[in-house]
Amino acid sequence: MSYSKSSIGLKSYEWSSVDLLKDLTSESITGSQEVIKSRQEHFWHDMSSEFDSKHFLIYLINRSDLKLSDDFLEFVCLWHLDEQNHYRGLRKINSVLYGFLEDDIDRAIKSRQPEFDSISSFMADEFTILVSIAFDEITSTRAYKQDFKLFDSLGPDCLSEWIRNAAKDEAAHYGNAIKLLKKNHSSRFNELPVILDKIVSLETSDGFGYNNTFIFDHDTDDFSNELLIDSKNTILEVLGRE
Repeated sequence: MSYSKSSIGLKSYEWSSVDLLKDLTSESITGSQEVIKSRQEHFWHDMSSEFDSKHFLIYLINRSDLKLSDDFLEFVCLWHLDEQNHYRGLRKINSVLYGFLEDDIDRAIKSRQPEFDSISSFMADEFTILVSIAFDEITSTRAYKQDFKLFDSLGPDCLSEWIRNAAKDEAAHYGNAIKLLKKNHSSRFNELPVILDKIVSLETSDGFGYNNTFIFDHDTDDFSNELLIDSKNTILEVLGRE
């Protein structure tokens, strides 16, 4: 069920990874063990980056130089709740698929440190941050949709439902970011092509790697150059109508 919690109509969905996956066990998995093993790094990467929404939120809040609107703060709080829900789901999935204890996963994930210096130019102000989030969320939506077949192949229906819920959340985050860009930042849309080109150049550059920042985490083979360029073009098309 979708709902809006703010006067500006930000979209969110009411569901819990913990409740949805509470009966998931290793015995219920019927998918190919070879396929599951081949996807271990991808599952861990997705889980890590979902947790890192906490790093990103703390970074934004601690930036005393940023002037963030009430609209943006409502948006980012709803977004963070969803991403942590995704983390709890992927923590359970990694535990079941690969035999990790969830407490051990928490310790490993929380021991990492983010590094934002290399992407600071994209974090200049609310406008550039929203553009970066919009790019990230539409790319994540499409990457999760690519995983529908994989999750369906694992066996339990709850996993098929989980990945579709997560993709729907990411699409809502993208839509919410676009809503705020249209509402509060349309005077700067002429800057979009340059910013988006720089994002794609960063994520397709030699030696690009993910630094536990949540944002710009597209360094696995799930994220083709074509997917990144398509995300850029979609944003330009949508906001070019304004």
